[in-house]
Amino acid sequence: MKKIALEAKAGTTIFASTGMLGKGHPDRMSTLLYYNAAKGSKVCLLNPDYYFNIATYALRFDDKYIYTFCYHEEQSWTTYNQDLSGTTYRQEDYVFDDEVYFRICLKRVDGCAFTDDEAEHVNEIVSFYSSVERVYREKFYFIKEAQKTAQTIQDKRTPESLVFGVVTDTHVAVNGTWEDTAHNMKAVHEKAGFDAIVHLGDLTDGMVPASVTKRYVETVISDLNDNRVPLFVVLGNHDSNYFYNNPEPLTSDEQIHTYLRRSDSAVEREPENDYYYVDFQPVSLRCLFLSSFDYREKVRYGYSNEELNWVRETLISAPEGYSFIVFSHAPPLPLLDYSWTDAIRNGEQLLSILEKYGIRDGKKVLAFIHGHTHADYVYNERAFPIVSIGCAKCEQFTDNKPDGSVTWERKLYTVTQELWDTLIITPSASKIDFVRFGAGEDRTVLLGRKEGER
Repeated sequence: MKKIALEAKAGTTIFASTGMLGKGHPDRMSTLLYYNAAKGSKVCLLNPDYYFNIATYALRFDDKYIYTFCYHEEQSWTTYNQDLSGTTYRQEDYVFDDEVYFRICLKRVDGCAFTDDEAEHVNEIVSFYSSVERVYREKFYFIKEAQKTAQTIQDKRTPESLVFGVVTDTHVAVNGTWEDTAHNMKAVHEKAGFDAIVHLGDLTDGMVPASVTKRYVETVISDLNDNRVPLFVVLGNHDSNYFYNNPEPLTSDEQIHTYLRRSDSAVEREPENDYYYVDFQPVSLRCLFLSSFDYREKVRYGYSNEELNWVRETLISAPEGYSFIVFSHAPPLPLLDYSWTDAIRNGEQLLSILEKYGIRDGKKVLAFIHGHTHADYVYNERAFPIVSIGCAKCEQFTDNKPDGSVTWERKLYTVTQELWDTLIITPSASKIDFVRFGAGEDRTVLLGRKEGER
């Protein structure tokens, strides 16, 4: 058996009625993360000065998390088995008789309060031994889609093209679909070869303790970095860990460190800024990655005055004849955001700057590309197309979506569970091909006109 390291927090309990975590209980210490246990795995007490309790969670969940606007408050697509109570504390080994997720709650024999030092040394108090090393199980229904996607990329790319894998709104949840998305992106990359990967934000729901969010983010970024190509992340509104007024929001510095630091060698960014740009000199392309949400502002969605000045200078400083692509989590106009906000701070000013300084001296803005709306559309009422990419999270509902957008049918355990794009960018032709993996259709966006739009 393989020993799996545990993490715990003093003063935290697990409520027997809901299986949820609770703060402010000094006589309890619990693991915050959900751990996966295969049949035959076990938890063993190492120190007789303690008791432990196990809450288990089945690998099934309520479909409302897919078909309605609903987020599980602990980002868990599981079902609590109602198997924890005040009478189930134990000292003997706990052996799992089926595959589940679980968490551990401990109390001291003497009833005293826990300390942070005990939390740091939880693996000297209790151990988890996994009977099976967790490995990804390839799904047959994705194999042909990966082959088709890779072939389309190879057919459309030219020596003057760049190929970006682009994913947005993964909203990682326990027992969710992220492992499939990460595997499928790698499968396409191995066959077709990305030049870079872009994540357009909302890596997680941002509703859990900051330490847990950071662990989930680390998983996403590590999985994407396994492709060994540059990774560029745009911060989304959930990435500040402030959704539903989470009491543990990430500071600006924490967001930069958590999401952006590892790409610093490949980008142009001031240390204090959460926006940056990257040049791809062989094709005369400059990509801008913007910050579009600040929970500390009265109008939280939008762009600061400092960022606008930076955009202006970034456009002006680009060599003559360069093309631009702007990546943002949120759209620049409230009409493209439906009901989530009735104002985008400095959105119109941002578009005016892009139109004034990004389209002169032989320069051109190829597109403004964003996520956030969980829907597909191409908006062509400005000097360049504004393109929305639907969410990677398996989600399907049509309310709260911009007019003219498309929400595709999604279903678990089918190809439509997935939704992400590969961008084939050809600046010399003023063209971006969007090759869809999963639910939806391929799209081609040409500066000045569009093809394949729904």
